[in-house]
Amino acid sequence: MKEKAVYRMIKPGLKPVILVFLSVFYAGFSFGQSDLKSLLLLAEENYPLIAAKQAEAEAAQVNVALEKNTLLPSLDAAYQANYSTYNNITGMSYPGMLMPISGPPTSENYNNPVPGSAVSLLLKWSPVTFGQRAAAVEYNRKLYEKHLAGIEDEVLRLKFRVAFLYLEMATTKELIGVFQNNIDRTEYNLGQVSSLVRAGLRPGVDSLRFKGELSKARTELFRLENLLETQKQELRELLVSESFQDIEMHAFFMENLPDEPGTLQDAAGNPVLKMARFELEASQARLAQISRSWTPKLEFWGTTYARGSGIAFDGTVNKADGWSFSRYNYGVGLQLAFPILDLTNVKLKTNRQEAVVRSVESYFRQTQITLNKEEAIAQSDFKTSLLVAAEVPVEYEASEAAFHAIQTRYSAGLIDYSELIQAQYDLLHAEAGLKNAFVSSWKSLLKLAVIQGDVNIFLNQIQN
Repeated sequence: MKEKAVYRMIKPGLKPVILVFLSVFYAGFSFGQSDLKSLLLLAEENYPLIAAKQAEAEAAQVNVALEKNTLLPSLDAAYQANYSTYNNITGMSYPGMLMPISGPPTSENYNNPVPGSAVSLLLKWSPVTFGQRAAAVEYNRKLYEKHLAGIEDEVLRLKFRVAFLYLEMATTKELIGVFQNNIDRTEYNLGQVSSLVRAGLRPGVDSLRFKGELSKARTELFRLENLLETQKQELRELLVSESFQDIEMHAFFMENLPDEPGTLQDAAGNPVLKMARFELEASQARLAQISRSWTPKLEFWGTTYARGSGIAFDGTVNKADGWSFSRYNYGVGLQLAFPILDLTNVKLKTNRQEAVVRSVESYFRQTQITLNKEEAIAQSDFKTSLLVAAEVPVEYEASEAAFHAIQTRYSAGLIDYSELIQAQYDLLHAEAGLKNAFVSSWKSLLKLAVIQGDVNIFLNQIQN
């Protein structure tokens, strides 16, 4: 995540330029095992799902700011112009900010139209909420932290997929070489058998059977080459890039075994567990928010307003006066409201949220149990893979020596075809097993690192 943190510090205007530079850079070079970190960074910057989760986190962060912003007072301005009956011009009631005087100005019933107008400023401030605002801020903050953990989880999943696919491609490339060696051995044996058949030392069926084995070996090679192309396309999808030409796999993963990592923490760093914990804390904050909704609401009010009426105090009509202001007023005060009859609703909502909290707590405990199990399995798999990788070279060397010995005995006419082809199969299996065993140890370390929530446990052991 260090590369990501650095990237966030870059000015927004420079980010597109840097991405273009990276794309051009990656287009001109092949990747080796030392460039896996570059692949991971490229995938992290380009993958759309990560960008989507980042946008969701930004929206959640704004919700925190909105809740904090309720501490600020509100100030509303309104203007009203009426043209209404004489009876009630000073009592017109429109939805909005003004509360006109009610009641007619005279005892007579006049319905001639008369103008009236008003303008007002209304200030409302609620600095004291008895914990309601703090609970709302805390609830939205926990949701924001959950979104951040979600980004971390998606990045970790993406890095795992890229690194695992990278190791898969390394294995496939090595297996292509293994099967090419098998083809070479089969072609050599076919040439030897053909000479022996012509000399009458071997039956002609041996030559036919070796031709069949050669065709079978080539078929397996074609399948591996197709698998490699499929893996390349899958990697391009994860990188969201068509720019890279190829990935050059060196023999590092096939010649080196990972060391056992130092003291490992528990799975508390796993973002899945973080999300579960923040979900629980958000549910608890929501419970506090609901519980405090029954507390009083203290509000400070302030208003100033001016009025104009086309009717004078003595009942005479001067319509021009309705468009100007003749009376100016102001007022300040406070209001303390207590929702007495909402207690039942608050209790019901509290009971419901308490059930939600209990449910989330259970999910959190289950997540802990699952991750601890997966961590124990991953550690066992890693240790076992190291033990297996230490044994397979012995099997390979024995199979190779046995094959050459049996090949010599076959050429001397001491054994038949079946023993030779079985020895060749054993050598192919041992060579492929050797490649798989070494890469499997790195895959096991990668899985352990992901469960720990830190892919650097894996990356730090890769040498240039």
